[in-house]
Amino acid sequence: MKRLLWAMVLIVSFTSLPAMAMMGGKTTTLVTLGRAPANENAAQGREQAIRQALKSAVARIAIEMVDPATLRTKLRELDQAILTDPGRFVDTFTPLADSVEGGDVLVLTSIEVNRVALDQALAAKGLRLPAARLAEALVLVAEESSPGRPAFFWWSGAPGAPPAPPLVARTLRSLGVKISEVSPLVGQVPSSAKTDVLTEEQALDLGKLAGAGLVLLGRVRTYPLITPEGQSPQPVAQLELLDVKEGRVLGTDEVEGPIYRGTPGPEASQEVAKAVQGAVRRLLEKVTGAEKETGEGKSGELTMVVTGVRNLGQLYRFEKVLASLSSMVASVRRNSLGAGEATLTLKIKAPPSELADLLLLQQFKEFLVNVVEIEPEMMKVVLIPR
Repeated sequence: MKRLLWAMVLIVSFTSLPAMAMMGGKTTTLVTLGRAPANENAAQGREQAIRQALKSAVARIAIEMVDPATLRTKLRELDQAILTDPGRFVDTFTPLADSVEGGDVLVLTSIEVNRVALDQALAAKGLRLPAARLAEALVLVAEESSPGRPAFFWWSGAPGAPPAPPLVARTLRSLGVKISEVSPLVGQVPSSAKTDVLTEEQALDLGKLAGAGLVLLGRVRTYPLITPEGQSPQPVAQLELLDVKEGRVLGTDEVEGPIYRGTPGPEASQEVAKAVQGAVRRLLEKVTGAEKETGEGKSGELTMVVTGVRNLGQLYRFEKVLASLSSMVASVRRNSLGAGEATLTLKIKAPPSELADLLLLQQFKEFLVNVVEIEPEMMKVVLIPR
């Protein structure tokens, strides 16, 4: 019996997870080893070892489902909210073998983990986005991977270009977002769109060709960069999420890179990667949160007309500051942009006059903001260059 057990333990130890896990649409079956002190009551020790095996199995699947950035910041929430009662996510389990070794009870257990229940629990605790609410996404994100080299993007037709920058793809997949296949599209991209900076109209047209529900549009920089004294760091991510069917912007995010005044250290690349992945995740969280808020209909709606817009970067920064005023602003959605003017729809939790007062106190670096007109359901704002 012992020889059989240790042979199976060795198989578990030296076989990769995909080989040991039987993947299904709703469940995953793992073979996991549990360990607990034998004490005087062998039956009790065996039960504790099985519970420990259940916890390990659920933890392995949860870690696979949650993106690394969230794991690093919310490991405690994962342990307290999910792993304290792993039995909630186990459909069936079968002890395969057991033994007492060195005062410990070892139990090898086959465990069927319910991925649907686990996904719902992770989403409820903010550890994973509710994947069912997100449509397939076409990624139109250009990547600057090293200094002095042009941006790399699949719609240029460049050989070997992936459907999304690896950091972006990894984050989307860990959030449960399906990425559109792009190989059938490459030959259909018009020459005017084979540029690293696409308009929203071009992006939506490509999204329709792909049959995607969403388009992730923008640019990422995935290498560290020295920032001279007195200057702001260049963004590592400028992103928009578009709804193809409705033809509108669901949300935007811009993230400045980590600041390095001298030669970046060995940890710099990982810091930049964290910033890029965090931008992707925040944008999707913002969008799903805005959809939830819209569905609940708890906030008033305000149309904001913004004039004096000189470039998309200015508008990104303005929208980012607006969205950060969470005490008064529930969501920000861009409806249109053109000829130096943008129209936004805000869900607000306070009177427009109070929002205007708070907006005038914000710092926007390259420009000032002036509120020129306020009505119950409309506000006009001008961006003034410094």
